[in-house]
Amino acid sequence: MTKITWQQLNSSLNMAELGAGASEAHGIVCGLICGGVNLEDGSWYGAFNDLMNDGIAQPIDLKKQLQALFDTSANEFVAGEYQVKLLLNEDGSIGDLAQSLAQWTGSFMAGFAIGNESGKKLNKEIKEALNDLSQISQLDSDIEDNEESAKLLEDISEYVRMTAMMCYSELGFKPKTSQDDKKIH
Repeated sequence: MTKITWQQLNSSLNMAELGAGASEAHGIVCGLICGGVNLEDGSWYGAFNDLMNDGIAQPIDLKKQLQALFDTSANEFVAGEYQVKLLLNEDGSIGDLAQSLAQWTGSFMAGFAIGNESGKKLNKEIKEALNDLSQISQLDSDIEDNEESAKLLEDISEYVRMTAMMCYSELGFKPKTSQDDKKIH
């Protein structure tokens, strides 16, 4: 499976003039997955387009990239082995990283709300974590570029990642094959 980089996806999104970046796209995808969208029927794509492009279909090359991004992300969550990675701008400044983390988190919450359209009850722990994510989505990108800030962002990113995995474990769609595999081992 082809791994999409932040730079590749961001470039494709800019060329399609969507006005959103790679971190936002990945946040929406992960939010949909963690909210419970069906991983097998392609329904995620319509919801993604509604959030990202007012329901208008994407150019075919971008659609292929987005499908690869969805497939990779879904496989990371389904594997359940802490493989999930956030697609963030790690090549820029600390401020760029903070901005992409805030964008990822805000978009995750939007995708999560749509993914959980059936309105599954959220337990107290998930409600608290989503409240934390709401605050993280307001993260200021005007921060000092130093080791302390880098460590703090790393810790916040890890918290966001773990929260996403917790949301998936509670609400995410579990393909029958992955459940059967777990019973075999």
